[in-house]
This record gives sequence, C-alpha cells and structure tokens, in this order.
Amino acid sequence: MSRVRITRRALVAFLVIAGVLSAPPLQSQTSRPARPPDTPDPARIYLLRGLFGVFSHGIDQLAERLNAQGYSTVLLGWNDAQKVVSEIEAAHRAGDTSHIILIGHSLGSNAAGGIANVLDQKDIPVDLVVTFDVTDPMQASANVGRFINFFQFNGFGRPVTPGPGFQGDLQNVDLSGDTSLNHGNIDESARLQAIVLERVFDVTHQHVQTASSVRKGRRS
Repeated sequence: MSRVRITRRALVAFLVIAGVLSAPPLQSQTSRPARPPDTPDPARIYLLRGLFGVFSHGIDQLAERLNAQGYSTVLLGWNDAQKVVSEIEAAHRAGDTSHIILIGHSLGSNAAGGIANVLDQKDIPVDLVVTFDVTDPMQASANVGRFINFFQFNGFGRPVTPGPGFQGDLQNVDLSGDTSLNHGNIDESARLQAIVLERVFDVTHQHVQTASSVRKGRRS
C-alpha cells in the first residue's frame, strides 16, 4: 500500500504544538490482558498515533481504557500501516473472524482509512473505523460497517466522504465550534473517547451472534 504523506502544513503545525524537534523513539506496543485460554479476543483493535508518535496522547489513553475493559489492543505509529495490513491478512487466511477495529489520530487517521481501503481490495471486512482529524481527503471504503470521523475545520481536519459501494454508517462529527479542542488534543476529549468506547462495545457485545454469522458468510 502507498505510504501516508506528511504535508508541509502538518509538519509545521506539529512543530508549533510541540516546540521541539527531538522525541523518544516510537515503540510498538501490544497489550494482551489476561483471558481464559478458551476465550477468544472479541476484536483486533489497532490504534495509530500521529506524527512523531508523541502527540497523540488521546490514542494512548484510549488503548489503556480499552485494555482495562478486557480488550486486546495494538498501539502503533501511523507509518506502521503495512504491518497492520499484514497481520490482519495473515489472521484472515488462518480463519480468524475477529472483529476488526481501526482508530487513529491525524496521520494515524489517514493510515486507518488507508488500511481499510487496502483490506477492501482483499475482501476483508472492517467493523469500525474511528478517525480524529483526518488531514487528507478520504473516502470510506465499501468494506467498512461503521465510520466515525471527529474533525474540525482548523486547517487540518476535514470530513470523510462515502466511497464507491459504501453502504455502512458514516458519521462526520464537526467540532469546529468547540474552542477547547484543536488538532493536537482532539483525541484527548473524554467525551469523544466515551463515544468510541460505546461504539466498540456495540460492535463486540450487542449483536455478537448475529454479526458472527454474517461475517462467516461474507468470508466463506
């Protein structure tokens, strides 16, 4: 898949937010809470940080909150998109029918949408994509069941549009009027994080039996 571009305006803005250029090396983190050996994970949940991997504090917080609820999450940088695709594709080939959930901030949002698009080309469904301030034009691919985009018209964020064949639920939540939020902290909003947690619960708990049957039918 193509790499996500870092636009000049994204780079300049993040440097302004940070005030520094140095940052500790980004480490990939996979959290696996203790589960009985015969209990499958309810979902493969990938969370993708933005530029430099140190600005998306809300993505780290979401990973911690999901882990506390018993989920298994994988926390990565935006430039690890190909790794995510490879892991999901390998699991799919092995017969894994876990729910797939992609969550990202800024360049991590761009990566989340790009991952979903590549998985669409491989006929792999994605249950939920959540993006915080997508910075490039993006379409929701046909394999996505639900796409939620939190954004502001702040010079970076923009709405997501339905792509060819998309029949899922697309929500663009315009937060331009909330002056407490900006591109650097939109993912840290406790209110928005609560919405994400609810949607993850919707995917993994409320219709598990029906969804499982549908997914198996789609993947046979």
